[in-house]
Amino acid sequence: MHIYSFTKVNLLSKDMPQITRFFASWRGWAIIVVIVLHVVGGICMLLGDPISLVLLTPAHLCITTFMLLSVHAEVSRKFFKTGFLVFMFGMFIEINGVHTGYIFGSYYYTSLLGPRILGVPIVIGTNWLLLSYCFASFIDRGLHDSKHYLKVALGAICMVLLDVLIEPFAVYYGLWVWEGRVLPSLANYVAWFFGGCVVINIWLRFWKDGRGQFSHDHKGGASSKYVVSKNNDIINITICCLLVFFVLSYVGVALYG
Repeated sequence: MHIYSFTKVNLLSKDMPQITRFFASWRGWAIIVVIVLHVVGGICMLLGDPISLVLLTPAHLCITTFMLLSVHAEVSRKFFKTGFLVFMFGMFIEINGVHTGYIFGSYYYTSLLGPRILGVPIVIGTNWLLLSYCFASFIDRGLHDSKHYLKVALGAICMVLLDVLIEPFAVYYGLWVWEGRVLPSLANYVAWFFGGCVVINIWLRFWKDGRGQFSHDHKGGASSKYVVSKNNDIINITICCLLVFFVLSYVGVALYG
């Protein structure tokens, strides 16, 4: 009995420093905030009237993006310039889409997503930034040695697949409206793919050309290790949390809609 108790306490004591470091670090709290935001939000969407949560969508997106980017390894001026470029591209393509109707189809944003610039909520640019950062990181880590064009295409496909989940949710809660349609046409997803290719490529070029690190593997050859590999934990968690949020939300719609 005494030996068992001693062994159990000894094993726990070995784990405690790691747990303590997790809760004492900004990264640890960033991960906790991302999980709590999505899980609590998803549960609330599942259980009751979600209108108040829908109104909090801009804050939700901004906090998640801030937490994600704040723990990026080796933050630099070039990192912020890259993020700003992606944000501006997202705003540019959306503004043109809203005013011409030729890129995504004819649609407009409601006031639920907060302040707008030329008809496009500022948080939509943040959405492009968040999704492209997550999926570029995820693909670059998972397919590290693959061809660049393949990683760009797969990253863009991931963005399209998530948009397939987002569209019915956003239309149902009135975040934006497709004129003459309930849901978007195929043109929307084609535009998302090509737009996704642009922003995924921007991030991959940033990691490869601007912030790449190189080390030798056990065979003596050079192998690139991008900064993103240090940040894959919170990125994977964010992607999973987004999926959990939408699954819970759709169950809520099925139960109460």
